[in-house]
Amino acid sequence: AGGLQAAGVGQGDTVALMLPTSLAYFAAFFGTLLAGAICVPIYPPSRNVRIEEHVRRHLGILANAGARALIVPGEAVPLARLLRTQSDTLRVVATVEELAGGGNPLRPVRVAAEDPALLQYTSGSTGAPKGVILTHANLLANIRAMSAALAVGTGDVFVSWLPLYHDMGLIGAWLGTLHQG
Repeated sequence: AGGLQAAGVGQGDTVALMLPTSLAYFAAFFGTLLAGAICVPIYPPSRNVRIEEHVRRHLGILANAGARALIVPGEAVPLARLLRTQSDTLRVVATVEELAGGGNPLRPVRVAAEDPALLQYTSGSTGAPKGVILTHANLLANIRAMSAALAVGTGDVFVSWLPLYHDMGLIGAWLGTLHQG
């Protein structure tokens, strides 16, 4: 979180996370929230043969979200730099390691339940990706409703193959299990 703040990302700014499911994703997600910024999960490139389509969709998402920063794995830095040259809002391209390595202290940020926590976009497989704003209260209400509907308890085990940039992977699998303990 301190690394994002040191890079000029402030409260209410949007930060796109173009990361695969990994420990780095957890750090980037919580670091973004702790900085008071809004997470924008986007899928990382999967195949070079579809790179043009990937760039076109992601430029649309970055523009629509007004993303100020893009966090990527090291191997995606060249692609992220290309995206930055084509974006009017994107100012910071960094890896999780770069943001964590500076030892920058976190300046506490207060957020309210009605503040946006993330912008979740559709894949865009049937048209341009469309986003929806989820507040901190929306996320918690969704997680509580899923937990109640499934009668989930702390002794249950949850297994998922869904990636963290997918809404059900992020909210249902990861944040839901985190909430349940």
